[in-house]
Parts: sequence; structure tokens; C-alpha cells
Amino acid sequence: MPKSTFSKEPKPLTYVQRNYRKVNLLTQFVGVMELLDAVDLPQMDDLQPLLKRLEPFAPWQNFAPLRECALERFRFERDQPIWTASQLEERLYVIEEGFAFDFTLLPGGKRHIFDFYGPGAICNWSRPERSDAQENILFKARTEVTVLDRACVSELLAKEQSIAGAIGELEIRRAMRVSQRVRALISLPAKDRLRILLLDLHDEFSAGGEIPEWLPMPLTQEEIGDLIGSTSVHVSRTMASLENEGEIERRATNFLLTGVHATGERMSYRRFGEPNPSLQSGATP
Repeated sequence: MPKSTFSKEPKPLTYVQRNYRKVNLLTQFVGVMELLDAVDLPQMDDLQPLLKRLEPFAPWQNFAPLRECALERFRFERDQPIWTASQLEERLYVIEEGFAFDFTLLPGGKRHIFDFYGPGAICNWSRPERSDAQENILFKARTEVTVLDRACVSELLAKEQSIAGAIGELEIRRAMRVSQRVRALISLPAKDRLRILLLDLHDEFSAGGEIPEWLPMPLTQEEIGDLIGSTSVHVSRTMASLENEGEIERRATNFLLTGVHATGERMSYRRFGEPNPSLQSGATP
């Protein structure tokens, strides 16, 4: 067999090359890809935000093998929902840049936003085995996504328990943060619900160890309302009230929590982005 003209030694095939029949992902993405405004991107340094999120939970572990499960990377040019259950079951969507949220439509057509995802987040890691209540994901405009083959990731996690443990810890902490927000939605007034949401956004964008001073506000006032159970008009008034009281500053599409630690203490807010000290000891979990 002739050797490759590009390499002296043939490289071993990755899982995807062995098991995935190569078809342009953009022709099968949701069955009607022509309706999507997505741009295929070269795979350069994929999954770096995810690896940064995972590293604190297992500092001794090499997470780079996750890259072997990458199928495609692309960018959404406009807000785009994914509705097809099969696409969410077979693939994992990892945010490289941008923002996404999952939502469901309630009886009567009202939308409820359940959770949201920043760079490094896996948007659809946890899914019910029976999808009677379909999980929908909306990717915000200009969001870049790397798609992983779910079967490939499952095969890798079966071999690499430290990677499995780190991802599991990350997802448990996400679930705990959602639970904290749900309790706030049930029991707190509108202004406090908005405070909890802003703290959650700060926690999400701070994952991986970097805590920027000014944070992007990727949600519209209508979307914020769908998250905290308010109308967009009420959200606008509450946001203005927090700004007048000096708790936040706004600049174009960014916001600053001026007293983030004081606000967190006042709200008894728990942060879940910090790693478990027991996982930093160096011993394999």
C-alpha cells in the first residue's frame, strides 16, 4: 500500500473515522439544514473552553482525547433552535463561543427557559431516555459550536474514569445551580429573582477560572422574563431599578455586577463553579 504523500507514517484512525460514515454534517443537522443559517468552520483548537472547565476537577488528567470525538464545528449566523430529538440524542453540542439556552413550550404556547450555556458548556449532556417532554435548544446568533459523537464520548468515558468523573461533577453542579434558581423562582419577589439570574450568569461565564469584570448580556428582556417568570416590561423596570440603586451597570450589550460578592451574601447564593477540594488532592477519583 503506498504511503501518504502528506505524512511519512500513516496516522491511526480516530473513533469517528472508524465508525462515522463521512457525510457533510450540515446536510443532516436537523433534517432541514437549508432552513438554518450556519457556517462551517475549520476545527482549530476545538474544545479549549470545555477543557478549561474540566481541568480544575482533575488537574492530573489529559482531556485532549475528547477532541477525537469531534464531528464538526460551525457558527450560527442568527438565533436558531434545534427541535429534532434524534440530533440531540446522537450528538453532543459544546459551546466554543457565544450562548445557548434550553426551553420548552407550555400549554397555550408560552415559553419557559430552563437553563443556559456559555463557552465550554455541553448543551445536551443530560437527556431523559424517553423524550415525552422534548428538550429544545436555541443557539444565539454568532454562537460557535463543536459537535461531538455521543457514542464516541461514551466509549472514551468507559476507559477514562477521571474524565467521566470530571464531566459528571460539572453536570451535577449545573443541576444544583438550576435547583437553587428554581427555589428562588418559587419563593422570592421579582427583584430577587433577577438578582439570582444575574449571579447565575456571572457563575456561568466565570467557569474555567476566568472572571471577567464586564459580562455579556446574551438574553433579551423577553428571554429574561421567560427565565424568571416576568413580563419584558417588568424586567425592564426591575433592571432599571437595580441600576438606579447602583447594583449593576450597563454598557451596550454588557453588564457589571458592582457588588457581586455582597449581593451573593445577601441572597445566600451558592456558587457551583469552584472545584471540589477532594478532587484536587492528586488522587484519582
